[in-house]
Amino acid sequence: MFIATHLGIGLYPDSIVYIGTARSILNGDGVRFLNDIGEIAPVTQYPPLYSLMIAALGLLGLDPLDGARWISLCFYGANAFLAAWIVQRVTSSVWASWLACFLALTAFPMIYISSQALTEPIFICFVLLGLIMLGDFFTTGESSRLYGAALLIGISCVVRYVGLAFLATGGLAILVLSKSSRTARLRDAGKFGILGSFPLAVWVVRNLFSAGNAVNRTFSFHPPGLKDLLPALDTAGYWLLPISIVENIPWLSRTIIAVVLLAIIWGLAREGYLRNHYVQLLVFWIAGYGSFLLVSMSLNDQPLYFDTRTLALPYIAVMMLALCITTDLQEKRSMPWLSLRPVIAILLTLQIINGSVWLKQSYSDGIGFATERWRTSELIGFVKNAREPLVFFSNAPDFLATLANKPAQMIPRKVNPDTYKPNEQYAAEFDALREQLMKANTVLVYFDDGNRLWYLPSPAELERTLPLQVIKTTREGKVYRWNGRPH
Repeated sequence: MFIATHLGIGLYPDSIVYIGTARSILNGDGVRFLNDIGEIAPVTQYPPLYSLMIAALGLLGLDPLDGARWISLCFYGANAFLAAWIVQRVTSSVWASWLACFLALTAFPMIYISSQALTEPIFICFVLLGLIMLGDFFTTGESSRLYGAALLIGISCVVRYVGLAFLATGGLAILVLSKSSRTARLRDAGKFGILGSFPLAVWVVRNLFSAGNAVNRTFSFHPPGLKDLLPALDTAGYWLLPISIVENIPWLSRTIIAVVLLAIIWGLAREGYLRNHYVQLLVFWIAGYGSFLLVSMSLNDQPLYFDTRTLALPYIAVMMLALCITTDLQEKRSMPWLSLRPVIAILLTLQIINGSVWLKQSYSDGIGFATERWRTSELIGFVKNAREPLVFFSNAPDFLATLANKPAQMIPRKVNPDTYKPNEQYAAEFDALREQLMKANTVLVYFDDGNRLWYLPSPAELERTLPLQVIKTTREGKVYRWNGRPH
């Protein structure tokens, strides 16, 4: 992974917000970034911990892009270690634990999320640590384990809001799985819920006071249909099968994944196997996460996709369950691991194909905004290396803030992207843009990126309505200056 990301950490669209927010923190502006309409505002839609971690490394001298890369690398290894640790605790098998580590390092979902500046590697780490602590609590009854589990799950909630699923699932697990009295179970579940809610509660209060909303979400009821759920099977197909098979022969991929999942359920249903606390919690974790996704898809107006990023955590949980079940079957039938060499060889070969292809892409060209197009962008270079102090306007101020570390203002919107209604202030905002461009130290940087922000005026509209002079033309777009007497 270190070698594969030598061109830089992959940048997903959300990564722009994480990195940009970290830069804002380092600049002393707090947890703020450009919102959907291009205004600098408090960040509420994304939890803060990832950006805070990147900023903490920035205090040590690391550029946020480099800091994000090192965070991903560290948690990539940590998650593999935790997977091996849990499997070892359940099976007491060295072979199974090493195989869990190998699968966690070579699986496409884990490679995908760890090669980009995403929150998932950190989130998975805290969830797995919380599972271990809660399992230890069930075994030892020590209150410190309960408090540790609550704190870890609480921290996961300020990495990704979906951590709420494990806050609820953990409380339910205490009520159902604990051997204590009913009163003790209720007390422990209450402690877990209150302590675990504290980090997110602090963040939500901050959001309400600074931005007037809790998490910048709107809600309505729109339950998903079967066609909305089938992509989950296709994404799960990437866990084992080459992407070409999943995309070109979907019925085969879905059948294989369905058979594998049914086999795991059959293995779990065998008498006595679900008595292990870690196995019980893995099942609870998967069920709770899946239920939360379905509820979110039904109520949250923001689109939710069953993509590789979303299903990375279920992958590692299902993988651990499959290894635990297989090990249990082998031990009870007195069959050594080596007797499964052909099956294991086929599994490992299939497992590493998609991950290897992705790593090759990362190594040769980079991922997302870390590709050659953006690394060698002349527009980004112009902004980053500007010798005179300039005021920048752009249709992509988030790109400039993240990739060039230069603040920029969004050009006026013709349409409100939230309501799809005309921007009533467009004329006044356009006049303000005109006044600012007339100043000698102001330029407009326009990226030709298709219909990325459809609600903004096009280059042709700007050139037609303003006396602009093109001072630089590149493959990504143009840089304009006022073509007339400046103020």
